[in-house]
Amino acid sequence: MAKQLIAVSEAKTLGYAKLGGYGLAVILSKAILCNWMVTLGVAMAMTSQSTIGKIAAMWLPIVTFFAQGFEHSVVNMFVIPAGMLLGAHVSAGDWWLWNQLPVTLGNVAGGLVFTGLALHLTHRKTAARGVSASLAGEVRGVLSDRS
Repeated sequence: MAKQLIAVSEAKTLGYAKLGGYGLAVILSKAILCNWMVTLGVAMAMTSQSTIGKIAAMWLPIVTFFAQGFEHSVVNMFVIPAGMLLGAHVSAGDWWLWNQLPVTLGNVAGGLVFTGLALHLTHRKTAARGVSASLAGEVRGVLSDRS
């Protein structure tokens, strides 16, 4: 397991560093796709009514991001330092420059744009109508209590 952690730590940092700007583009795109899958799993699980449906809705996107080798900042906060502690030839600068910073930015962009913004743009009118209806109901309730 130690050898695997060392190899993964070096691949997730030095592997991208060898590719230069192309490596940054690859890691950024893998990070965007990763958090898109993670936030999609959360959103899909919220739409299901059954427990089995919630589990399946969460499971599929998460398995997809692991199977495709996408980059997640929280996972990398464990994997890369663990490899470094076990002897990987990765410096703290390599970790932050060639993984943690671009992955974090990509994860934020993926969750914000592909899931958050997409849901906002597609549901803003229905959400506003729902909020207006619930506020109107509360106002009617308050006014009827005063009468």
